[in-house]
Amino acid sequence: MNSLQISLIVLAVVVIGAIFFYNWFQERKYRKQSIALFGQQDDVLLQPNPPVAERVDPVVSSMEVEIEHEPVAPVVAPVEVPIVAQEEPRVAVKTEEEAELPAPPVDPLLEYAITIQVVDAIPSAAFATLIDSQRDTGKPVRWWGYVDKQGSWVEISPWREQAFTDVAIVVQLADRAGPVTENQLFNLTHEAQQLASRFNGIASWHDIAPILVKAAKLDQFCVDVDVLIGLNVVSLDGATFNGAQIAELAEAAGMTLDNAGVYQRRSERGEIVYALCNHEDTPFSADQMNSVQTHGVTLLFEVPRVDNGLAAFAELAQFGQQLANALGGKLVDDNIRPLSPAGVEKIQTQLVHIYQAMEAHDIPAGGRRALRLFN
Repeated sequence: MNSLQISLIVLAVVVIGAIFFYNWFQERKYRKQSIALFGQQDDVLLQPNPPVAERVDPVVSSMEVEIEHEPVAPVVAPVEVPIVAQEEPRVAVKTEEEAELPAPPVDPLLEYAITIQVVDAIPSAAFATLIDSQRDTGKPVRWWGYVDKQGSWVEISPWREQAFTDVAIVVQLADRAGPVTENQLFNLTHEAQQLASRFNGIASWHDIAPILVKAAKLDQFCVDVDVLIGLNVVSLDGATFNGAQIAELAEAAGMTLDNAGVYQRRSERGEIVYALCNHEDTPFSADQMNSVQTHGVTLLFEVPRVDNGLAAFAELAQFGQQLANALGGKLVDDNIRPLSPAGVEKIQTQLVHIYQAMEAHDIPAGGRRALRLFN
């Protein structure tokens, strides 16, 4: 071993000794500082039966919070954790008025509804053009708006100073002109969309396809029960009836002459029970009845529009026979065949079947639904 190798070994021993001494000096220094700051602490891990400190979880808030705890070493004293107030989440909640908003007045058996909800209230005047245009579509359409102050739906009138955030466009599915068409419903939904867009809102409706099927079935039902009975009193051997006598008999039976030249017998509700008109083309006129000469008169009875129809038809048949006797004519049916008591009874049997069918469909004769369908 030469002198260079010996020198290197000595130098290495000196360096290692210096490092060891430095570490020992630093540990002694930090221990003195720790005792001065916190006092003398026994090392619990070196005790034969080290005590276990109780675990104290910090309280975060009064709300129930589920916390998943990680296993930790026991601590000597609880640690204070500052409580931080957290902002409650904002949730969109309906107001009391919105929660109690009733459904629009729609008859699900007869009608189809398109609803509109907007942020900016729609003034009544904005509906004027739409309401006018829908009168020519061929089907009855009603426009409803919800009034917050009244807590109810009202029919929208353009001349009223009102505004609505909730609107329902309600179209009747069928009437005597037939069922509602796809084009009619499409036009309504299109106009509803445009109106909703103008006032920062949305329009909603159900699928049109099943509605068209429903409308067709309703129309077929209407065709089956929409019967008009006509009884005629005609003169014998080419003779004529005098208008003044006809007017006297009609008025004695409680009938009044309307602007169309037809005598009408009305119920207590104001609905037409049956009517009396000229069998010829010329309508009756109040100021010309004295000069009227006709070969016959016709009594008309709209079956689905008359409440208590069996009794009403019995009254009609009796009045027809009274007219025939007083005017010197004969009572005949639509085919100008003499109407016997047996013929009257046959018509009454047919009426029973019609009224039963209407009741079964929840559309009783003379009721609100029937008057709308057969208008």
